[in-house]
Amino acid sequence: MSKVVSTRLPGETEARLQRLARRLGKTPSETGAMLIEESLREIEFAYIEFRNSPVGRQAYLKNSNLSVWQVIMLAKQYQSNLEQTATHLEKSIEWIKAAFNYAEAYPEEITNAIADDLATNYTTLKRILPQIELISIPLDVLESDL
Repeated sequence: MSKVVSTRLPGETEARLQRLARRLGKTPSETGAMLIEESLREIEFAYIEFRNSPVGRQAYLKNSNLSVWQVIMLAKQYQSNLEQTATHLEKSIEWIKAAFNYAEAYPEEITNAIADDLATNYTTLKRILPQIELISIPLDVLESDL
């Protein structure tokens, strides 16, 4: 259940909130609530920060270009083994644990992001990235590199 919370903002802050809300296609109230929620999560979870992405705002691990769901998806390839995932990413185990802690608290968010990624193909990518080109590499070339 949501509650109404009234707050006073300086004029310039309110104008910035209005601009961000327009860019996100949300109301100022929705945008303010989103920013407060994200800020609280950043305080509650080590190494987590929120950033804009081509698919909207997402939780990322600080000092990286990896979102939480990407770390979790990779970890699943290692049967959620923290050490192997940390070695693969050349990050500390604590850093990997931060992704797991966030994913544990917000499993639906992470599951949906992974499902969205798995549904991505060339057609969906070219809508987002019009400059993308499809290339084919003959199998014999790939096998010769092994």
